[in-house]
Amino acid sequence: MNSVLYVALILLGALGIISLLTVWFCMRAAKNVLHPTSKRKPLDAWPDQFGLPYENVCFKTEDKVQLKGWFIASPEYSNKTIILMHGWGMNRADILQNTHFLRDLGFNLFYFDFRALGESGGKTSSIGYLELKDVAAAVRFLKETRPQFCEKIGLYGLSMGGMVAICEAARNPEITCVAAEASYYSFRRVVSRWAWVHHRVPYFPLIPIILHYIRKYLSVNPERYSPKYNIPKIAPRPVFIIHGRYDNLVPAAQAKLLYKKAGNPKEIWLVPGAKHNKCAEVGGFEYKQRLADFFRQNL
Repeated sequence: MNSVLYVALILLGALGIISLLTVWFCMRAAKNVLHPTSKRKPLDAWPDQFGLPYENVCFKTEDKVQLKGWFIASPEYSNKTIILMHGWGMNRADILQNTHFLRDLGFNLFYFDFRALGESGGKTSSIGYLELKDVAAAVRFLKETRPQFCEKIGLYGLSMGGMVAICEAARNPEITCVAAEASYYSFRRVVSRWAWVHHRVPYFPLIPIILHYIRKYLSVNPERYSPKYNIPKIAPRPVFIIHGRYDNLVPAAQAKLLYKKAGNPKEIWLVPGAKHNKCAEVGGFEYKQRLADFFRQNL
């Protein structure tokens, strides 16, 4: 009897240790998502490398985070500005090469780094929720300092930037149109998918615990800000959904779900052969043509 009790105590102790290790792992994982210090990388491209005159800009969010960016004016005067937003773990230089051509079509371009990434301040990246404060600050900065250049504002966002573009347009009637590329459908889904793709972390039981600590650290449930809840609110303003048909992080089926939830006018392009964040690279000339046509027709 004593040996049975002894074994039972060992098993209970082992379960306790496993439980503590599981909680510790989930807390650490949540902090790694929200504080991606390893993801902050220096800029490796600037507008003048593409022959573009530009202005370095600095502005603050409502919660006092300093953001840095570039304002690139159209060759001829234009009252139309496109705000371009990068993805998680990226910076503004990463989207410059594939989008700067829009300047020659008569649009002013405004790039900035989200908080905790690129050259911007801050230590917390929330994959969307806090970044909504960043784009709101960008719009406010343009309106206050360059009102003559932004009578019409369009948004372009890649991955996390696509989510931010959708949600900002949903709540801000001043946004004229939105192009969202590789945007996720649901915060819960993208966290669980990222954990599986990069670290083979199973959904149960770890992801619900990680999501719990993310909600605790942010003091909000970021799932509520998912594009699936916001994209219906953009209509009747135009939405263009671009997505890689073979996106390994955000499956193309999620882009189809977003398209289904969006109101008219809307369009979707699933780029054949493209994985996550590779639509421009794979799409080539057609990518530029489709993006150009969307903004020329709607902005």
